[in-house]
Amino acid sequence: MTRSYTGRRHADRRPAGVAVTVLALTALTAAGCSSQSSSSSSAPPSATVGTPAGARASGTPFVVGAMGTFTGVASGSTADGKTVFQDWVDATNAAGGINGHPVKAIILDDQNSPSTALTNAEQLVRQDHVQVIFDLSDNLESSFAKVVDAAKVPVLGQSESAVFGTDPNFYSTGTTVEPLIWGELKAASLAKVSKIGALYCAEIASCAETVPLFTSLGPTVGVSLAYSAKVSSTASSYTAQCLGAKDAGATGVTIGAASDVALRVAQSCAAQGYKPTYVSTAGEMTTPWLQQPAVNGAVGDVQDVPWFDDSIPATKAMQAAFAKYSPGLTSNAAFGATATIGWAAGTVFAAVAKSAGLAPSSSQTAVIAALDTVKDDTFGGLTPPLTYTAGKAAQVPCSFVVGISGGKWTEPIGLKTICMPGM
Repeated sequence: MTRSYTGRRHADRRPAGVAVTVLALTALTAAGCSSQSSSSSSAPPSATVGTPAGARASGTPFVVGAMGTFTGVASGSTADGKTVFQDWVDATNAAGGINGHPVKAIILDDQNSPSTALTNAEQLVRQDHVQVIFDLSDNLESSFAKVVDAAKVPVLGQSESAVFGTDPNFYSTGTTVEPLIWGELKAASLAKVSKIGALYCAEIASCAETVPLFTSLGPTVGVSLAYSAKVSSTASSYTAQCLGAKDAGATGVTIGAASDVALRVAQSCAAQGYKPTYVSTAGEMTTPWLQQPAVNGAVGDVQDVPWFDDSIPATKAMQAAFAKYSPGLTSNAAFGATATIGWAAGTVFAAVAKSAGLAPSSSQTAVIAALDTVKDDTFGGLTPPLTYTAGKAAQVPCSFVVGISGGKWTEPIGLKTICMPGM
């Protein structure tokens, strides 16, 4: 892979004060047992986040919530988010917890249903009294935002939802929507795509919301929208959409749908002799893409560090946790960019809690105040540069570029980031 492109900022900057989180997690091979339950508060002795090496996490736990789309129509790209987040909990507790306290996570499945997401949020806020919620859902934030905002429970994570970037209570730990789409188009331009076809899921209304962004942002990077159409996850053929994009002269195609649906579309297009460059953002690229010749040469951008990277201490620790607690995870069909958002979000919380000296008794107001101290931080290289400001919704303008070549994942510009100008 090449590493010649220079982004506006660099993803491997590691400000003082947060590297301890990464270093502590490297001790995870020394202790701990895997747990696949929906919560975990075990804390074997080991090096800890925010306490001396060898100390034992004890006492009351940090109680946190996690909400995600682990089943349902979009779960082909998001199902493994639960496993990855639980791995973060297990690895953190095996390394001594946070400030000597274990983490207890209550993880709930929204089943890709807005009403279920609302019910889950109400439970976490009113029954479980969590300090923070980790968002691993598929664009359901608008269904529960009022509940968490009223309770002032901060939400960490990222999804292609406008709530991240407009609601100050939602702390995006990865690229926000508009710059993520800009980054996808920038990645397309790096692959010499000048005309793109945008296909988007028929089942979820918000899938269509990105199409106007292709129209408005494309010209800034020399890419024009040539064609757009819906695709259904239950369709037996996508010939009409493939021929529509081909006839419109699209040399690249982006498919805003679950990973398995995107692959079926690509196979359908290949059967028609149409082999564009596939351009992706976030969750579409998962393990099965490596075995499908139709998408070889694909390129795209992702919100957090590429899920397959193991070149820096932060990602080495993440990959070691996957191997220890969930052997075989990285071969799963749903394993990809969105799976690791929870890991990044957990790391952000742990680092902030350590820096501010938070405890399980700390109020949500104290957690928010601690989050608002984050300035231009990449948390050991796991995230693009993040800055949070009190009372202001956070925009995250930078993303990472990934691709496929010869059946292998690639980082076309290394771990440098591309950043949308003017943000």
